[in-house]
Amino acid sequence: MNEFKDFLETLKQPEYVHVLLNPIPIYGLGLALLTFIIGSVMKSRGVQSVGLVLIILTCASGWLVERYGEEGYDRVEAMISDKEKAWLDAHKERGERAVWVLYAEALFAVLSLIALGIFPKAMNFLGTATIIIGFAALFMTIWTGHAGGKIRHKEFYEGPPPGYEKVKPQEPKTDAPLPKLD
Repeated sequence: MNEFKDFLETLKQPEYVHVLLNPIPIYGLGLALLTFIIGSVMKSRGVQSVGLVLIILTCASGWLVERYGEEGYDRVEAMISDKEKAWLDAHKERGERAVWVLYAEALFAVLSLIALGIFPKAMNFLGTATIIIGFAALFMTIWTGHAGGKIRHKEFYEGPPPGYEKVKPQEPKTDAPLPKLD
C-alpha cells in the first residue's frame, strides 16, 4: 500500500506526468496515421473513421503534454547543468512549435471526418492533407522528444544542441583607437 501511495504522490509532480504522457503524441499519432492510411488504401470508411478519431485524440493529448511540461520546467531546470539546460530550452522551443502542428493536424482530421460522412468527394484532398500534415506533426514530435531525451540522458548526447553558444563576457568597449601594427 505504501508504494501505491508513493505513486499517487508522484503523480502530483507535473514533470513526472509530462514524462508519462509525452509518448502519446509520438506513438499514438504514428499508429493513428497508419490506421487512417490502411483505411484509405482499403477504401474502408469505418477504418478511416477510427484512424481519424485516433488522430484527433492523440493530437489533443499534445495540449496536456505541453501543459505539464510547462508546469514542470522550473523544477527540472533547478536540478540540471548548463548543457542540459540548453537541451531543456531546445526541447521547450520545439514543443511549443510541435503543439501547433498537432493542432493543425487535429483540425484537418476533424474536417476529414466531417467530409467522410457528408462530402465524400472532398476526402481525396482532405485525406491527403491529413496524411501530409500528420507526417509533419509526427516528425515534429519525434524531433521534440529527441531534445527531451538528452536533458537527463547523457549517454544520448555528445554536446549541446545545435546553435547553442555559451554566453561569453564581453570586453568593455572603449573609444580609444587601436594601436597600429607594423
